[in-house]
Amino acid sequence: MDDIQKRKKNLSSKKKLIISGVLLGISGLLFIMSCYINGFADLYYKYIYLTLINSISRGISLIPFSVYELILYGFAIFIFARILMYIYLGINKKISLRIFLIRSTTNFLIYVSIFTFLNVATLGVNSFKSDFVLLTGLNVEVKSEDKLIELCNYLKDNLNVLDNKVSKDGNGFLKIDSNVKEEGINSMKNLGRTYPSLRGFYPNPKPYIFSKVMSYQLLMGETDFTLEANYNNEMPESNIPSTICHELSHIKGFNNEYEANYISFLACINSESFEYQYSGYLMAYSYCMGDLYDFDLESFKKINSELSDNVKKELKNDALYWDKYRGKISKIHNETYDKLLKISGQEEGIRSYNAVVKLLISGYGVQFK
Repeated sequence: MDDIQKRKKNLSSKKKLIISGVLLGISGLLFIMSCYINGFADLYYKYIYLTLINSISRGISLIPFSVYELILYGFAIFIFARILMYIYLGINKKISLRIFLIRSTTNFLIYVSIFTFLNVATLGVNSFKSDFVLLTGLNVEVKSEDKLIELCNYLKDNLNVLDNKVSKDGNGFLKIDSNVKEEGINSMKNLGRTYPSLRGFYPNPKPYIFSKVMSYQLLMGETDFTLEANYNNEMPESNIPSTICHELSHIKGFNNEYEANYISFLACINSESFEYQYSGYLMAYSYCMGDLYDFDLESFKKINSELSDNVKKELKNDALYWDKYRGKISKIHNETYDKLLKISGQEEGIRSYNAVVKLLISGYGVQFK
């Protein structure tokens, strides 16, 4: 009887290894084909990804909470329970070290293979499809100091105007209303009238229930294999509109962070909502002024001195909020995420977010002004 049970356990481990190998093999094949076969990622997007969006994403969108967040917590509880079980079995000598190592290794491999396959099969291939720049014919320019100064002034002027139009809370910070999610979808659909690649279905954006988990990772939003546009509901509200449009850009298949930022900016400034416009200009102003600080400190000081005191207060509040969460957890997350971005084809890694400045300079006077 013991021999039969051992064979069943060994067979279970072998099955896990086979499943892991198949899933990792398919993931690797998709990755290689996306990298080296011209047009494969575009075909995958058209015939596979859009099918997933119109089926899985539509279905999950009906669920009022983030399914991905639920999976994360459920998996964490499951792993904790498994650890306790193995400790109990070890203390009572009901499991040998050899069996423990075999089970732990095969379990780890199957978890990694499932996670890898789900991410590659849903979002991963999109990293290699035609980008927004190519699809819209935008001529990307080399960074120009003069154009950057002009752009920063343009962003500053718009923020000063909107400062008197947006809704604010008791502390003078941007206040969003209950329609913020619907407005995000409407803003993206409105932009889709100009750019066909942005047309189609958008899922319901979802705030994390435990958004502090995102804050400790310095995350404003997250889009994963459940094809949901999740966002951090704890961060200053000035970030929420631009973050919603950023994540919806990922849903539409634009994985590169700088592209998602640029699309978000265009969607926000063309929105009918003053709050969305303000959030978009504020996001762009932060990135552009960060670059201007490095290029021309005097121009940076001049433009900043002309910015409304209320907007300065908004920016300071945002900086103070994120400073609270900088630490070992955020550092580990950033280093890991940086490597994942580079593996997925974004050579600048986590600095890809800042690369939006080049697109903003190129699009200024062409796609917006």
